[in-house]
Amino acid sequence: MARFGFVINLERCVGCHTCTLVCRMWTYDKKEDCWNTVLEFNSHEEKRVVWMPYVCTQMREPACGETSNPPCVRNCPCSARIYGDLEDPTSPAGRLVAEGKAKPLLHETSRPRAYYFGRIPKDVENQLPKPSEVLPRKYIPLTQLPS
Repeated sequence: MARFGFVINLERCVGCHTCTLVCRMWTYDKKEDCWNTVLEFNSHEEKRVVWMPYVCTQMREPACGETSNPPCVRNCPCSARIYGDLEDPTSPAGRLVAEGKAKPLLHETSRPRAYYFGRIPKDVENQLPKPSEVLPRKYIPLTQLPS
């Protein structure tokens, strides 16, 4: 049986938040919470900024379905996201997992479905919150926003 999930290329993510905005647009009309966010960290060790995407599959099934590329993948301007069957070595996502190039990080389940590849500086890795601490981004109706 297929196990769909994400592989995030940290070397390509530039922290633009397109994934967050697209997820918010996708879920807003359904009055659902947003399940994507990108956190920014400063690595003093490597003297650079590191962007860390958190995705829905770290916590739940994708709100947008499993059979095609989710909106956050289709709209990523840097092609930093790969979505597919993580157990199928012929799919791009599954190949990276099978070859050991992509590693689970920050998973709170026994079968992670969010994998990452690229360097994460140790000083940043030690700062990363658990996915349940940042996801979901709560749905707030426009009528409830302060004016």
